[in-house]
Amino acid sequence: MQLFINIVPQTHLNWAALTTLIGEINSQGFASTQLNLQLPSDQTLSVDQASTAATWSLMINQSELPSTTESYYLTLRETDHVLPGAFLQWEQVSKRHPDSLISLATFADRTPLDDQITTYLANYPAEGTPLNTQPKTADERWIALWGLQSYSVQSNLQSQAQLAQRLRPTGILIPAALYDAQWPLASLSQILSGLQKENDVIRLHVPTVQTRDWPEVTPLAWLDELEAVDTSTLDVQWAPIYADFMSNQLNTLLGVAGRRHVSASHHRQLLTRIKDLNTDPTHWWTRLGLLQLLSPQMAHQLFY
Repeated sequence: MQLFINIVPQTHLNWAALTTLIGEINSQGFASTQLNLQLPSDQTLSVDQASTAATWSLMINQSELPSTTESYYLTLRETDHVLPGAFLQWEQVSKRHPDSLISLATFADRTPLDDQITTYLANYPAEGTPLNTQPKTADERWIALWGLQSYSVQSNLQSQAQLAQRLRPTGILIPAALYDAQWPLASLSQILSGLQKENDVIRLHVPTVQTRDWPEVTPLAWLDELEAVDTSTLDVQWAPIYADFMSNQLNTLLGVAGRRHVSASHHRQLLTRIKDLNTDPTHWWTRLGLLQLLSPQMAHQLFY
């Protein structure tokens, strides 16, 4: 397995978080890894940062991806965390099921990892096809977690109940055979392209990455992704499925706005853009419903 890891900043690059992530990747002891930082056009590295990036062999905005039959591409946020033993588990699955999309389970980064692992070990049923990762050294907690590693082959790709874990720019291992150069690597369009070419998705059950959902932490970027999908390019059976998925995601974004997890400016942008879409949220939102999310001043600007 040759792994190309594309790191996309959450907003403005968090250098401390990137340093931590690079350390976690390097600690995997996995030789066949290439790292790329997808730096936004309005951001640059300082001289010291560029020097450090060179010592990491970190490429910047690399456009040419490795294309061997064993190549896999993965996009992460710089604020994500890769858990010990992750690469070995991914490699085992890729060897058993080459050329299939691999969906990674994740822990949430908004709650302590130790608490989540403890809860997981207490509640997780050992189901699916087991893996046999052999860590060199680890404490009992990690050994117990690795002992539960397993995966399943999911063939009902259009299930709405599972689309949220399949349709995301980060946390999906994309084999070179399913990569489509016309779409950005870190995009919903790229994943949809792969889903339409393949009959199965491999789901790794036990989390190997700690992250936070795009709708919660970068809702405007997630709305950009939802709108960027050209449904006219989708297979006839996928277009209505995606329309339903987008409606559900709009409800998620309205919930984020309603909980005031965004700034006042982003709050207004979200509601204004959703209001102007041709696609409606799954649960019809009336003016009265919107008023519960708005100040009277913003409501007047939106509707009058």
